[in-house]
Amino acid sequence: MAGEFFSGAASNAVGTLMVDYLVKPIERRLRYLFRFHKLIEDLHQQQKNLNREQTRVEEDVKEAKLQIQTQVIEDYVDEWLTNVDNALKDVQNLDSRVEENKRCFRLCPNWCWRYQLGKEIEKKTVYISKLVEDSHFERIGHRAELPGLQFFTSKDILASKSSTAAFNKIMEALKDDEVNMIGVWGMGGVGKTTLVKEVGKKTKELGCFRKVIEVVVSQKSIIENIQDKIADFLDLKFEKKTKEGIAGELWLRLENEEKVLIILDDMWNKVHLKDIGIPLNENGKGCKIILTTRLLKVCESMECQVFVPVDVLDDDEAWTLFRMKANLNERVSRDILEEAQKVAKECKGLPVAIVTLATALESTKTRKGWEVARKKLESSRLVEIGNIGEEEKNAYLCIKMSYEHLKKETNQKCFLLCALYPEDHSINVEDLVRYAWCLELFGKADSIEEVRIQVLGAIDYLILPCY
Repeated sequence: MAGEFFSGAASNAVGTLMVDYLVKPIERRLRYLFRFHKLIEDLHQQQKNLNREQTRVEEDVKEAKLQIQTQVIEDYVDEWLTNVDNALKDVQNLDSRVEENKRCFRLCPNWCWRYQLGKEIEKKTVYISKLVEDSHFERIGHRAELPGLQFFTSKDILASKSSTAAFNKIMEALKDDEVNMIGVWGMGGVGKTTLVKEVGKKTKELGCFRKVIEVVVSQKSIIENIQDKIADFLDLKFEKKTKEGIAGELWLRLENEEKVLIILDDMWNKVHLKDIGIPLNENGKGCKIILTTRLLKVCESMECQVFVPVDVLDDDEAWTLFRMKANLNERVSRDILEEAQKVAKECKGLPVAIVTLATALESTKTRKGWEVARKKLESSRLVEIGNIGEEEKNAYLCIKMSYEHLKKETNQKCFLLCALYPEDHSINVEDLVRYAWCLELFGKADSIEEVRIQVLGAIDYLILPCY
């Protein structure tokens, strides 16, 4: 009895193996020959399915880009669309070969050719079917980091003793779990913004924070504007309408974020973080704050735990930066260098004054020219501008002189037109063109296109590093 059972089992096993290893492969190979037309029908059906999914995904991509202009399409979506294009081209190629096979088959049957072609068609059908299955993505794209919000630093910026010490102090404070508020202060133009941008860039490179958000507060700070700028970084759309409701939404979002650094740049007065909706870091959640200000009292009123002063450049650093920006290389004569050094001293070590004035005087090639510039700087007055501290006077004088050195009147007029906009406002070039046309800033032009050419030329000149 047992022998019959094992004999039957062995017989069944052998039969199964024969079916799996002999019959089925033969049947599959015969299918390539005698079900050739069915294989082609299956291929075309999957082709239609893939065309439908391709259209849908492409429409989703267009919609994503329309909703957010800075949308970046995910790599896997782009890769899928590329694979689809290649697969559909392969189908066209297979169709051409099928037609060729038909013509040849009528005259001289080539079973090997049909077998090989049928095998390729089945393989391509399976591949296209997989592409159709993979077409349902969790998300099409994500919001890109806006170029204007990235942390760039110039290769030409001189790392001074003061800025290096300040940088190191800030980085150490950010590592301290007990420190949530860091105040960076110093006179206008000393390089506070450049410094904190470098800190933001470094912390992102090191992975210290998952998000680094920079907001320019400015002198006339409006809480709603600050909230909107932070929301842009977070890709957050407020549902509430009131200032308090928006603060609550922002608070909830930031409270649940991990490792967020917010840089509040150019603060002039105390602001209440709770009114904005910024929670300070607790237990690894919430935010750490770096603020920059010209006034030490702002750091005190904001209850900063670490105070970081940024001082002007020393004489050697100032002269090095001035020479670099004025292109005073080794080939320049000693008498010109001596006079240029006197001009550099009038900048009082203030980076913004040095960069602005040195670039404006770069084309000065004679000792007399440098002497005239020095005397003009020494005799300048700023009686028309009130509330200027003595320490900031030199910065304004250097900027005033650089304005006077603008090569064309059109450049000056375009500069003044831009100066009418609010601080940190984004200026639309076409708006400048229309204003210049209507106000006849460049005289009576024959067409608006002529004004546009002059405005664009002035802008190209003004966006040089000096201006």
